Amino acid sequence: MGGTPAAAGSNKNLYTILAWVLFPPIGSLIFLFIGKDDPDVKYNAANATVIHGAALAIYLILWILTAITVFLGILLVLWSFIWFVIWVIGLILALQAGGKRFAFPGIQGLASKYVPMVEGWAK
Repeated sequence: MGGTPAAAGSNKNLYTILAWVLFPPIGSLIFLFIGKDDPDVKYNAANATVIHGAALAIYLILWILTAITVFLGILLVLWSFIWFVIWVIGLILALQAGGKRFAFPGIQGLASKYVPMVEGWAK
């Protein structure tokens, strides 16, 4: 039952979806190591790690700036909304990909530089 190709494909799809959905970017790091034997899952998890990691870094910088100057709080709220949109787009693309590799529109060119490095973390 667990060794059939259909079961492996459903796990691949599930792992890809959960890498985008589950506690970004921590969930994507978890599935980077869980799916390290499957190159598609590993790629998608690394892609999610890079994109959500960058979004988290921007969020933390804006949070610190908001603590210093309160009027920047609107940028923090705006970035939270943008990150939510990124999260939803990633979820939709992961659902449509069916466990295969997919490119995130717009920011994939920037993320593709770092994805191989992050994939190397899980050996």
